[in-house]
Amino acid sequence: MKSKNGILWIILFIVVFLLSQDYLLINWEGSPSILGFPAWIGWFAFVHVLFIAVFYLFAKKYWNE
Repeated sequence: MKSKNGILWIILFIVVFLLSQDYLLINWEGSPSILGFPAWIGWFAFVHVLFIAVFYLFAKKYWNE
């Protein structure tokens, strides 16, 4: 049963990694977004918050038991 859990975590971290490789698929324009920052900064922040959430859940599952 633990191997299925391990595979789930591997898949989650691979998804986060692939989301961070957006420069391979998306041509970000230099035009500012609503707040005046480049549009890619929102994506950057989203991916990092997602990574922190996944890593927190991973740590809670494996090191808090």
